[in-house]
Amino acid sequence: MMSRDMLTRIPHVEDANEYLEIARDFVNPRDAIREGISNALDWGATKIRVTVKEDRSRPDEELVLEISDNGAGIDETRLEAFFDLGRSTVSEPGQQDAAGVPKIGYKGHGTKTFFNSRQIEVWSDSAECTVYAIMDSPLQHLMRKEVPPYDYVVERKNNEETKTRVRIYGYNANQNKRDFDHNLLKDYVLWFSLFGSIEKEFDVTMNQGKELFLQGLGRDSEELIDFGHQFPSENCNIQALITNRPGDWTKIFVKRWVFQHRQVVGYPGKFIDLVFYLEGDEAKRSYNPMIRVRGRTPNYGMYKVEDRYGLWACKDYIAVKRYNEWLGLGKRLETKYHAFVNCQDFRLTANRGDIANTPPDLLNGIRDSVRQLFEEEIQGSREYQDYDEAVESEEQYQTAEQERKDFQRRMKRATRKKVCDFRGVELIEPGNEMATIALFNMVYSFEPGIFPFRVIDYDAKRGYDALVAQSVPYDLSRESIYFVEFKYALAADFNHSFDHLAAVVCWDCSIGEGNEVTDIQNNRRGLRITSPSNQSEYTKYMLVSTRERHNIDVFVLKDYLREKLGLEFRPRVHSR
Repeated sequence: MMSRDMLTRIPHVEDANEYLEIARDFVNPRDAIREGISNALDWGATKIRVTVKEDRSRPDEELVLEISDNGAGIDETRLEAFFDLGRSTVSEPGQQDAAGVPKIGYKGHGTKTFFNSRQIEVWSDSAECTVYAIMDSPLQHLMRKEVPPYDYVVERKNNEETKTRVRIYGYNANQNKRDFDHNLLKDYVLWFSLFGSIEKEFDVTMNQGKELFLQGLGRDSEELIDFGHQFPSENCNIQALITNRPGDWTKIFVKRWVFQHRQVVGYPGKFIDLVFYLEGDEAKRSYNPMIRVRGRTPNYGMYKVEDRYGLWACKDYIAVKRYNEWLGLGKRLETKYHAFVNCQDFRLTANRGDIANTPPDLLNGIRDSVRQLFEEEIQGSREYQDYDEAVESEEQYQTAEQERKDFQRRMKRATRKKVCDFRGVELIEPGNEMATIALFNMVYSFEPGIFPFRVIDYDAKRGYDALVAQSVPYDLSRESIYFVEFKYALAADFNHSFDHLAAVVCWDCSIGEGNEVTDIQNNRRGLRITSPSNQSEYTKYMLVSTRERHNIDVFVLKDYLREKLGLEFRPRVHSR
């Protein structure tokens, strides 16, 4: 086509759709708190208050977030940026204010998470003016594909004190309120907001002394939170630890390594900071009450060590995403580490939830740099080697000691075991799944005909335990081949699917007639128990379904062996 026929058009942006996409892209509802804290610190606040409450005067007990600070305040230009999409008074990452403080809010996306609400109010005093603004029904407007308007007033005046207060009503449609429980909110702030920055580990002191007064749901008063992510104090004198805590000194061991401004492999102009703590579980729990305790029912939001700890990638010294695989370690070792790598050249997604926008080659270079530092300067250090050798020696001692204790424990248990004589062989009452398989095999080797199938393969490592044929002679190419699963006791939850399952062999049954068993595909079958009608029959257990063609036999060996073979298990008789 000739150039004189060509037309020019500037692509159009559906503003309301983009607002809605950004407002809902922040998948963690607490991200609104993170963005509010970042804004306050960007504009020089030294005191920040975050309050989350329910308005019990409303039928829906509306969720209300309030974030206030003593920062520079909002003038008319900053008010426009507050509500506009993609507009920020911070034009470039790393831009500094007059006091030399770097700012992180330069995309103009963060406050748009506030739009996921019924109403937004802003009060602010800057040096030049006082502003008030209100936006009604922002989410409702966006759902109608309308950009929500806001009303505002500006009063020109000189304010001696500057401050800002933002109140968000009906946030997140009042959903997931329990995510704003005070303890969960505190944990989130100290891990994933600028107030939980790791910058102090690198001697960055510009935010030192700043305070956050936090009050989440379930708390009657504010809690003062000091600036910075929490780490334990070093405690790495191995000989002293072994003397004071023989047998479990590793639980309180803490060693720290810090590397600042290290060049990224293959990128001379790009740098990383790495802080690496090696911590025992007890040391972690000393400052982190959100770690689950074995044997106790966890509160909502608590987590296991392996679900939180490891290596976190950071930008602006704020944790973004875990990359444990960069160290090439197994799960057992990853949980010992509490580590962060910061790079200002990470490119974040709009919701700050990922570093996936970073060019792959640069990401690989950062990964290689981290692994090189870890292998050469951490694992290769004298301190780490001393720790590793002491742990190995401790494990060997504990293994030997555990074996002695285990021998004594099993000797006592063996004397209490019930047994049965069968064809000159002592059968032992099982106490777990492996022992149930052993009992089955002993009986099956003498009396294979008492089971309506023939075992043709075992594999206890993966999937079902046994492959069986239900017809004799059998044809491996035909549909007479099924699975059998062994259990110590049949329970309501079944960790396999019912597909291709012919039978379950167990020692006992934990559920009763009519109760349901659910497989991993959420399919359900009812347990039917049929008593024998004459002496030649036996008690039949079966998992039945009204939708499937085949039922699943259950052989409860405790009953089945007694009724089919007359086997009774009794306590051992010991000669004196």
